[in-house]
Amino acid sequence: MSAQLLTTLSTKSRAELLQLTKKFIPPLLPTYYKGQCGKIVIIGGCEDYTGAPYFSAHATAQLGCDLTHVICELGAGTVIKSYSPDLMVHPYLRDSRFLQNKINNKGWSEREFLRDEVLPKVNSILDKVQVVVVGPGFGRDELMLLSLELILKEIKKRNLPVVLDADALYLLSLKPELIKGYDNAILTPNLIEFKRIYDSVFNNSKADTQFQQEKSESELIKKVQSLSNYFNCTILHKGANDIIVYQDEVLINEDQGSNKRVGGQGDSLTGMISTLLAWGTSAYKQQIWPGAKEPPILSDSQIKLLSVYGGCCLTKLSAAKAFKEYGRSMQTSDLHKFIHPSYKELFDV
Repeated sequence: MSAQLLTTLSTKSRAELLQLTKKFIPPLLPTYYKGQCGKIVIIGGCEDYTGAPYFSAHATAQLGCDLTHVICELGAGTVIKSYSPDLMVHPYLRDSRFLQNKINNKGWSEREFLRDEVLPKVNSILDKVQVVVVGPGFGRDELMLLSLELILKEIKKRNLPVVLDADALYLLSLKPELIKGYDNAILTPNLIEFKRIYDSVFNNSKADTQFQQEKSESELIKKVQSLSNYFNCTILHKGANDIIVYQDEVLINEDQGSNKRVGGQGDSLTGMISTLLAWGTSAYKQQIWPGAKEPPILSDSQIKLLSVYGGCCLTKLSAAKAFKEYGRSMQTSDLHKFIHPSYKELFDV
């Protein structure tokens, strides 16, 4: 390989892509201080959905992130805290039901309440972290979604890498302009979420109520490329084969995961992507270990693509191991038991 900036990833094999991903995984050294190997915040979780942000945050911790925060809605805070003492949980968000009396009593508008009471607390965490995940278990309450709009603006002000999933993608289908042109974003839609956003962006008047799969993978890749070019950001189209696109670069992950479809695996994926992304965009770029920038040198866009690719490999291998062990009884919590063994198999070789 050339000593210059690596020019392309699309022609690389699976083994080569994993080896390149390994380049920005920091070795564990006694000279580090806490936070150098990952400071991430997961923004999500409401009264009805507490597992999703936990799985995302717990996956970051299991993979090796130093510090993981969760910003959630008030009704979710105590529940998520009860899952693990290892996570820092901040119940700063509020839904419409909680806020109604507050607005009536003080004469606040929704935006005034969010500006004065919510955003200062959220911003205090954003100022500390390297990567943000938004959407897991967020819900679709109107005030929560308005909060997310304002939070995305704050993320962009700080030029933070952000991974959007679940209800954040729903919001994006309503307001694509929130992320358009922000190349530090990674979108992680499944089949249905992708169709919803694609139809919204390109005004597809023939949108079906049920998703119709493309006739060929090449046809789907072209659509993912079109959407990536529209937003100017990285897109992961999740499926049996994961399609990862940024501009002209296209990576396909064909690894097999679990035959048991269970909620939460996509949340675990966001946690693993965000951890690799924190290592690549912070530890690697700051060269916190000797030899961090040995050639070939990776660009920012390549770090994002490889973080997604590596996250997909880790998630699918962990899921495959869990399914082999537990079969039909497999749950996402079982997947997490195999994150470390999967990491060792993929990257400790």
